[in-house]
Amino acid sequence: MNPPDKVSLLFVCTGNICRSPLAEAFLKDYASKQGLAGRIEVSSAGTHGWDGNPATVEARTAGARHGLDLSGHRAREVRRPIMDENDFVLAMTIRQHEWLLRTFPESENKIYLALLFPRRLAGESPEVADVPDPMGESVAFYLDVLEMLRPALPAILGGALREETT
Repeated sequence: MNPPDKVSLLFVCTGNICRSPLAEAFLKDYASKQGLAGRIEVSSAGTHGWDGNPATVEARTAGARHGLDLSGHRAREVRRPIMDENDFVLAMTIRQHEWLLRTFPESENKIYLALLFPRRLAGESPEVADVPDPMGESVAFYLDVLEMLRPALPAILGGALREETT
């Protein structure tokens, strides 16, 4: 089976001003460096996002230290049309994953945990599966969140495109 020409992936956190925009920018950058930017569309939203809010100063600062530009990011709340337009939806925490499943049960087959994608939750503890919320924390904490996401990028990209990446 040939991989699809282009897939869409949505990262979801709570407010869409910290974790999910960082994950979005990080995956876009990684896909570009792998020569695969044209094959994947990456976006983000929040379970309780306030439409139009910018990424936090700390998220923009931490992102910039990795060459990621979050200056144009504007938060949005995850809604049915956003869910419908994405092939994969990756929650940052087990709690958000469960919220998405309750709120959008018809999308069950495309909702995953970001750190466990493309696998489903298989008995892993929340400490392994959750990306911690850096809201109100230092830039160093945001940088730790990015480092937690880094090893997941190849699996996320490869799983979305259904092929191996390095």
